[in-house]
Amino acid sequence: MSGWRSYLTYGNVQWLALALVAVTLPWSNVLVSNAQFLLIGAWLGEGVHHRDLWDRFRRAFTDRWVLLFVSLFLLHVLGLLWTQDLEWGLDLCRILLPILVFGTIIPTMPALTERGLWGILLAGAYSVVLSTMVCLAVAHDRLALGDFRGVSLFISHIRLGLLLCLAVVVLLVHRPGWKWMQWTQYAAAGWALLFMWKVGSLSGAGALVAMVAALLWWRAGRTPMRVRWLLRGGLLLLIAVGALAMVHLLAGTPHAAWPERTGLPERSAGGELYYHDLEDPQIENGHFVWIEVADGELERGWSRLSKVPYDGTDERGQPLRSTLVRYLASMGLPKDSVGLMHLSPEDVQRVGSGVSNVRTGRQSPLATRLEQLRMELDRYRTTGDPNGHSLTMRFEFWRTGAHIVREHPWMGVGTGDTRPAFAEMYRRLGSRLAPEWRHRAHNEYLTLLISFGAFGLLWALFAFVGPARALRSYRSPVFIAWAAIFAFSCLSEDTIETQVGATFFAFYFALLVFGARRINRDGPHRSVAGPVPGK
Repeated sequence: MSGWRSYLTYGNVQWLALALVAVTLPWSNVLVSNAQFLLIGAWLGEGVHHRDLWDRFRRAFTDRWVLLFVSLFLLHVLGLLWTQDLEWGLDLCRILLPILVFGTIIPTMPALTERGLWGILLAGAYSVVLSTMVCLAVAHDRLALGDFRGVSLFISHIRLGLLLCLAVVVLLVHRPGWKWMQWTQYAAAGWALLFMWKVGSLSGAGALVAMVAALLWWRAGRTPMRVRWLLRGGLLLLIAVGALAMVHLLAGTPHAAWPERTGLPERSAGGELYYHDLEDPQIENGHFVWIEVADGELERGWSRLSKVPYDGTDERGQPLRSTLVRYLASMGLPKDSVGLMHLSPEDVQRVGSGVSNVRTGRQSPLATRLEQLRMELDRYRTTGDPNGHSLTMRFEFWRTGAHIVREHPWMGVGTGDTRPAFAEMYRRLGSRLAPEWRHRAHNEYLTLLISFGAFGLLWALFAFVGPARALRSYRSPVFIAWAAIFAFSCLSEDTIETQVGATFFAFYFALLVFGARRINRDGPHRSVAGPVPGK
């Protein structure tokens, strides 16, 4: 018993709590909160036991870099002074409490050893990999239906993608002493990449590209000056070419020429008058959806193929008629009795399950997702209707946010007034977004600019970059990778305005900047983390 008690010190409980934060982050908000409470309790308990609690607070709040990081939380508290929607403002401050918790406690704990740091990082990496295995075991059937988001059972699929990207770099950078452990880590990293591909995680793929680019830029710093800038120039050129190729792929010419009514058949093979909607540009696999639709034939023929009512909904709650018409269009068939004849029993079952494209579940998930984005852009470009589509709705969010910034450029609207500011601007602009889709910015940089103005945004960026640069965190490949992942995520999400996102930011920043400050200063051991630029 005395042996166990020797391990149950306040310090060990604090390190255990940090490991639990990393482990529970991909699983449960409640467990993450409990791990933070354990950390706070152990830290306060140790301070009371050693009678140095006041000294701990003094050390935390007299360290300029700790204060600078914590000021990001204080900025949101200050923003309450010119906030009308205090309910949301206070709730956002609550969500951002991990900045205060980790930013205060980790810098005042004993300095991390390499073994302790990698133990926490690897615990988090293996945990997120395990969570994806559970997700696929439980919800693998959703992949066949194209419900890629539904595979992420525990946290948002976007936050899961960020954690997986970080897990990949941790598992590949760490160098264990035993070969079998190395191969285990390679296998776990391979699984993480495979999972992101299987679920078609575009956000994860984008974060992965940003991470790789940042690490290549970092690696180039080890080379002589001329070679360094040659490599970095080539990397910038490659990024520019890739970005232009993606823009051309998504926003190039439409899939098909716009049909002319005079060239469309008037009646089906069964003699029914076709319905043609030339105002709706929806396309499936290059074929226009809402042309050559014979509803009478579809309803009669479908009733003989399936028990799902034609005028009812599929298993996803979508109108069955729309799902069936889109599925037939994806096969290049007319939406009539002739088209129905080409459906196999499997196709009928898939339509009833809510699958609206013949390729769904039968091609690369990333290709499917890119095709969906292309369809969204085609529709938006032709009709201006962004509703229900993640990419084109973001255009409306950003456009509306830009109008708010123009009216509040210096001080912003305050911590909690982003919601009413967006609601009012949507009304004034006559936005085509339906009320249920009128969300906020979905861009953390824009959100900070709207909330606190130009000075607030610059201060928030300084609070992020300043401590990392001063404490030499840029010497760590894991920090470089994490920073690139987080910075990229902020382009399309309000990352720190969710509990998982705020914890992902505050925990890993404090761990890799303050917790590893001695390692970053002295340089990691070569057998653990590989060579360091400049050494």
